[in-house]
Amino acid sequence: MTHAAEIPILPGGGLDWSPTSRDYLEHRPGYPDSFFRLLQQQGIGLAGQDILDLGTGTGALAIPLARAGAHVVGVDASDGQLAAAREAAARAGLQVNFRFARAESTGLPNAAFDAITASMCWGYFETARMVEEVPRLLRPEGVLLIASLIWARDRSEIARATEAVIQRYNDAVVRSSRQADERNAPVPAWSTECFRLRTYHSYVEPLVFTRASWRGRIRASKWIGAALTSERVETFDRELDAVLQAYGDAPFTIPHRITLSIFEPKRS
Repeated sequence: MTHAAEIPILPGGGLDWSPTSRDYLEHRPGYPDSFFRLLQQQGIGLAGQDILDLGTGTGALAIPLARAGAHVVGVDASDGQLAAAREAAARAGLQVNFRFARAESTGLPNAAFDAITASMCWGYFETARMVEEVPRLLRPEGVLLIASLIWARDRSEIARATEAVIQRYNDAVVRSSRQADERNAPVPAWSTECFRLRTYHSYVEPLVFTRASWRGRIRASKWIGAALTSERVETFDRELDAVLQAYGDAPFTIPHRITLSIFEPKRS
């Protein structure tokens, strides 16, 4: 079953994550323990909380939050991502309610959640609709968490070499890099009228990869697996592997920038 024609991932079409869901599940790194400790310090991810994870993907946030004892609903507009998320939850022996829905119109009841989370996906949503949907879904003391985990291209020779290969196949990576500062601003323009920033954190932590896992992580990206034909992905992967061979077979680290913003809706 596919809903791609009914609910494109981007308004007007654009990305299809389903073809890369297997790589996404197996090779995209999850947030490190430091991230979840920070969330708990901010009162998110506590046992018994009701949490809605928007754009849940393969459950990178939903599953650790459920493991901590929260009751989690995860929504996504990609059947492939949801199938992978259900598989991951089953592997972990966890119950997570994964549902097919767009973030802008979840169909979920009013005031049902203590927190709403969005990891690596907020920029794909129609913010004019989200600033209405999120407050509708949150309880009076509820909060919105927007988080990201992005490899720091300027802090690693392997990352820079990888970006050069990506650019030959999809030059959108250059535009994405130029727009990153604006997207990750502590107080983005969309938030000022309806939300109040409660806290913002940004830090860098190195994550460990092998050559194979790094290739899988890059295949599972919006520039490659979600945007190119399968034939182009295979060609890209061979070229990237040839570049990486120069760095040997030992595991290596890639610094990743982690950001999290927690917002409170402005209540009248």
